[in-house]
Amino acid sequence: MRNLILFILFILFMETSCVVKPINKTVELLQETGDSIVDVRDQKSYKIVEIGNQKWFAENLNYNSPKSLCYKRKKKNCEKYGRLYPYDELDFVCPKGWRVPNVKDWEILKYQFNSDSIYALLDTINWEVSHSHTNESGLSLHGVGYQLEKKLFLGENRATSLWLDQMNKYDEYYHVHIYGGKGTFFERSNYYNNEVFHAHPIDDLANRKLSIRCICENKN
Repeated sequence: MRNLILFILFILFMETSCVVKPINKTVELLQETGDSIVDVRDQKSYKIVEIGNQKWFAENLNYNSPKSLCYKRKKKNCEKYGRLYPYDELDFVCPKGWRVPNVKDWEILKYQFNSDSIYALLDTINWEVSHSHTNESGLSLHGVGYQLEKKLFLGENRATSLWLDQMNKYDEYYHVHIYGGKGTFFERSNYYNNEVFHAHPIDDLANRKLSIRCICENKN
């Protein structure tokens, strides 16, 4: 009986842990293993993708934590997009062996794809406008939208917003907003941009909920 229990524990650990092997520079940047992991907390399965020395979820997290919710509070949106999470759940929502990425993780990811880095992260179908999207990374980010206030949800099919588990010296949480197609227009600078990377004070985040892409626990 004892050996059986130890075997079961070993299997459960293997399902959710991750090990990234060093990748020879001559090997292609993207190594799609076709693998997936199972979150033993709820038995949900997630596709994973290796990008350089990183291993990421190729889907948004869909773990039903106490404060998470579906876009516009509709169950079908959780099935399609995963769940949206508040900043104060970042420490525990990813399954064992995985974590919410930090700023360095995000920078390493996107700068592997030169000047069109954001387009390489976006899928080509789940956006209102998807011209220039390549999904070269295999990460398959799509227009999930986000929650800004209790009754205000924005961005479906046009934008997605991701938490980064890191604060700056002013105790503000980092996150990134990503826009499909030409991006969002900034009047002051008179140009379009696909990425808005910034931080907000905790006081501004009470009702804001964003998506999460878990990354392998191995730290860069």
